[in-house]
Amino acid sequence: MVEVSAEKIDITPDFPMYMRGYAMRTGKSIGVLDRLYARILALRIDGRTFLWITLDLCRLEPEITDYMRRVLSAKYTIPMEQIVISTIHTHSGPDISFEDQGEDRNIRKARYRDLMIRKTFEGVDICFDRGFLEVQPYMVKGQIEGIYGNRNYKDKPSDKEINMILFRNENHVAAGIFQFSCHPTVLGIHNMKLSSDLLGNVGKALDEKYHTTFITMQGSCGDMGNRQYRQGNDEQELWRVRDRIMEQIDVFALQEEPIRLESGRVRSAEYRVRHSYDTGQIRRQIEEDEKKLEAAVTEDERKLLWSGIRHLKEKAERGGVDVSLKSLIFHLGELEIVTVPGELFSTFGLQLKDAMKGKMRIVWGYANYSAGYIVEKGEYGKGYESMSTPFPQGEAEKYVEQLIEELQE
Repeated sequence: MVEVSAEKIDITPDFPMYMRGYAMRTGKSIGVLDRLYARILALRIDGRTFLWITLDLCRLEPEITDYMRRVLSAKYTIPMEQIVISTIHTHSGPDISFEDQGEDRNIRKARYRDLMIRKTFEGVDICFDRGFLEVQPYMVKGQIEGIYGNRNYKDKPSDKEINMILFRNENHVAAGIFQFSCHPTVLGIHNMKLSSDLLGNVGKALDEKYHTTFITMQGSCGDMGNRQYRQGNDEQELWRVRDRIMEQIDVFALQEEPIRLESGRVRSAEYRVRHSYDTGQIRRQIEEDEKKLEAAVTEDERKLLWSGIRHLKEKAERGGVDVSLKSLIFHLGELEIVTVPGELFSTFGLQLKDAMKGKMRIVWGYANYSAGYIVEKGEYGKGYESMSTPFPQGEAEKYVEQLIEELQE
């Protein structure tokens, strides 16, 4: 038996916030383009409860999600590995990091962290107080074309698949899951209004279409975006891209197919990365990139170089990396999910899906925290992602290989 309870609760700050996503943008927000939400799905399969939450934020640090998951696990007697808290990675959301960036910014971040956590807990309480509704799951799949793709190479294979699950109670959709892989960077560096950007607004459109709440799972979008297809970088472009995606989803949704969910099993996988940087080489690269920045003409060039240089300076200061990549693997009948705590390149996402066996195969990025870009070794030295990743060349392949081995056990 499958039962659900879903809720979305407003987590929009009621005061100006410094925004996360573009290093060049240093001012505070000047308003709200669209509201930010915590989307909550309490899913019960054969009596086993899973709690999945997606937040309209850019990224989370493990200190936040570890605390939230511990509290929720204790309150509702749900094992920690059955609770996932992720972000959709909007680049127009508030910064809530623990980085020391000055008194005013630090105070606002702390104030908003408290608000977001409190409101999310309220939303979870609503789900459990309301109770669960028995449902039949249906799946919808499709490939989005002509709107987004690999943001660095238009013709490179990339993950354009959308995955939807509709939890139906007779003719009513009681809750939904929507997952795709695309950077929510339709809005550019000049946007100073808070927004859930692309994935959040597709979620709102699905809420309206089905009169319910969808949780919105970001996928392997490390090198995915609308850069190769964009006609602007403002709110008109956001609505255009959202509407084009919804037009294709409307067609895919005509072919619903029942999907069998079972309580199955959940497994944890951990991959540790320890590495000392060649700080001399990093400083030489900073010098080269600063010259490129002086000569850059387009806004995209300047934005990427500016952000990349900032990350390189942080790496030179840290001197190395010591990070654990903690993933969860859900085998739930015909649904399989692998969570990734970072920005996985899309080719890796495709490899993971190829290793799965379920009818519906989901790679869920930014899950529980984000450790940064997880980049193909052949892309090092070519773009912004390899400048900002904390991981040495070739480490991503080893991480994905381990996940594939875990999937096949």
